[in-house]
Amino acid sequence: MVPSKRFKPVQRVAKSKEQKAAKQLGDSQKKFRDQESKLEELKRYHQEYLEQFEANARRGMAASQLMEYRAFIGKLERAIKEQEKIVVASRNDCSDKKETWQKKHVRTKVLDKVVDRYKAEESKASEKKDQKDTDERNQRRSSR
Repeated sequence: MVPSKRFKPVQRVAKSKEQKAAKQLGDSQKKFRDQESKLEELKRYHQEYLEQFEANARRGMAASQLMEYRAFIGKLERAIKEQEKIVVASRNDCSDKKETWQKKHVRTKVLDKVVDRYKAEESKASEKKDQKDTDERNQRRSSR
């Protein structure tokens, strides 16, 4: 079996692994965008709630209402801090998946080049053989 054909299964496996890594990267990027979006939503909601609190505080409010606002704002701030941690973890996962995909992509490209080189060598050898056969036939014809 010629070398280029021997490498085909290896090349297919590498391509499959690269595609799987690309899909995982895409999923990770989507999750990261979703987590960032949730964080921005929490921040907007926190800001709106603060503005609402300030407006109500200027008009005057009961101490119980004041305590409820502060407690809820505290919960929102904790939720924001937790979401920020999730976003950082998601960003790191995305970075890891990108690095994995890049390594698999490089391996696939290297194997593609190896197969192409073998094909070129095989083609050159085949052309040489054909030329030699043609020369020998012409030699036999001219010697008759």
